[in-house]
Amino acid sequence: MLSDQVEQFLNLSSRLRPAYIPSLGSHQEAAVSIGDILPEVPTLLMTLYGRVAGTRREIEDQTLMDFIPGYRLIHLEEYEQEMQQLSELLLNRHKEPGEIVLPLLTNYASDYICYRRSVEGVEQICDLLLADHDDLEVIHASPEKFMETLCAFYEQQVYYLDDEGYLDYDLVREGEVGAALNPDVAYWSS
Repeated sequence: MLSDQVEQFLNLSSRLRPAYIPSLGSHQEAAVSIGDILPEVPTLLMTLYGRVAGTRREIEDQTLMDFIPGYRLIHLEEYEQEMQQLSELLLNRHKEPGEIVLPLLTNYASDYICYRRSVEGVEQICDLLLADHDDLEVIHASPEKFMETLCAFYEQQVYYLDDEGYLDYDLVREGEVGAALNPDVAYWSS
């Protein structure tokens, strides 16, 4: 299911920005693989990084930076550095033994969209904003809901290109679509 959702997301992205998928590069072109970095790779990361390498922090064409508006998919060759930075941000956070928190998307302000797996094995997608980095806030109850919601944002024209060619979004529509697809997640009802 996740591989189909990732493929759908990439196809929807390329409709708005035909050069986006090529800009992500191939995982085979990267100097490392996600399996070289992580001893245990969650399915979402394996699926994404099995398809693409990600976006480098210093991408030349900034209109191709965004995986979602404001956030880039971390490039494989920058992943360990971003893991370290996220770890430092979460240093004072109480973490259960066995809990896994990994970076997925980031922006230039060092905010993160993260993959989290609880001790019980529950997978979630959370955000961590630098201005309020005491804890993670759940934004999707599962990786599948994350990808389903992102695809819906394209399909329902929440995402669009602004006048300069950057990926942008309709804040009101994002909240409506996000809440409809994630009714049990407080993030969307606030």
